[in-house]
Amino acid sequence: MRTLLANAYAFVFFTGTFFLLNSCSKKNEAPPLPVINPTVNPIPHSTIVYLIKPTDKSWNVDYYNAAKSSMLELKDWYKKQLGKTFILNPVIIDTLSGLHDAIWYDSYNGDSLGYEGDAHAYFNIKYELKQILGTRYDTTAYRYFAFVESDFPEQTLPGSLGVEGEIALEGLTGSNANTWKGSCAHALGHAFGLFDCNPPNADAMMSTGRWKYPNCSILPAEKDSLNVSPFVQGD
Repeated sequence: MRTLLANAYAFVFFTGTFFLLNSCSKKNEAPPLPVINPTVNPIPHSTIVYLIKPTDKSWNVDYYNAAKSSMLELKDWYKKQLGKTFILNPVIIDTLSGLHDAIWYDSYNGDSLGYEGDAHAYFNIKYELKQILGTRYDTTAYRYFAFVESDFPEQTLPGSLGVEGEIALEGLTGSNANTWKGSCAHALGHAFGLFDCNPPNADAMMSTGRWKYPNCSILPAEKDSLNVSPFVQGD
């Protein structure tokens, strides 16, 4: 009888331990990335947003969700400033598996990419997007924004592409997310062709005012430029 009871207690103990450890293991697992259907036929004159994962990184669902919610919020913020805004595709955030490790994005690859200066990540990301997308990378029809899980500083240049690195992604998932939303608003402005304010303006989104987002503004001359842009036309 004692042997039977001992076996029963042992069974209950080991069964309970198994389920407890299994439950803890599941709690510690990272949530899976949502199933994403890539944007095959983007809306004309839309802004296509990517989350790019370097070869030595794993998908981070928190980064994905933060990037998505931030872009939707910035779309509304631009609408309040301008009365109209940029267009996002239904997927909002497309994902791309990068072709390089994280360090590559902020490394000097100018010999092969044909650029000068220190905005390594900006030019490297543009180069990689062209590699991956081929003829689908079309700056006459679209504007682009790329979040990359790579540690590089702010460095978007006026043109057709905005970029943000892992510093911003971490910031967007933290308690001081507005600061980094302002940084993204600024990078978007560059993607739409805006330049940094000269002289600096403590209230302007295209200057140091971006760090006060949402309490910053698009200046009148910048509004004039955006109002005639085919990439800023949505509701």
